Amino acid sequence: MLMTLTTMAQTEKKSWLVGGGLSLRTGSSNAAFSITPSAGMFIADNFVIGGNIEYDYNKIGDFKSNGFGIGPFTRYYFGKSNTKPFAVGEFAFETNTTKNSVTNTNIKTNGYGFLFGLGFAAFINKNIAIEGISGYSFSKFKDTDGSGGFNLRLGFGLYFNRNNVKDLKNNIL
Repeated sequence: MLMTLTTMAQTEKKSWLVGGGLSLRTGSSNAAFSITPSAGMFIADNFVIGGNIEYDYNKIGDFKSNGFGIGPFTRYYFGKSNTKPFAVGEFAFETNTTKNSVTNTNIKTNGYGFLFGLGFAAFINKNIAIEGISGYSFSKFKDTDGSGGFNLRLGFGLYFNRNNVKDLKNNIL
């Protein structure tokens, strides 16, 4: 019973989530990674709304690109255990700069992207969770065809409310 009350406080109304994720991809002639810090507030029990900032780097052959995105996200958590599954939706306004090292030209373009999927938060203590998200992501830039596919992101989350900020500090340090 006590464990149920403790884990519920992590996703109760007026609690906060601060965290981030990392995605990596490698291949014979390509490499990519992205980092996505995020922060949000639970506006109802188990329902958080917040914002993401995303940085992407991609290298495919002679082409390198750097992308930056910003936008809202939402999550809904299920259950009251130490491992909580959740549904997630994200949207981002994006800008991307691609450089061709052979011709030494840069192309800058703007667009949007979104992700819909499922995730989990595995709490390792009262305030810290290791998180995973998988789902469908799609990006579309001006004057190009959109592209989408399976996305897998691993990261962490710090869950806290006004009453347990001191506990969070002690758990991290």
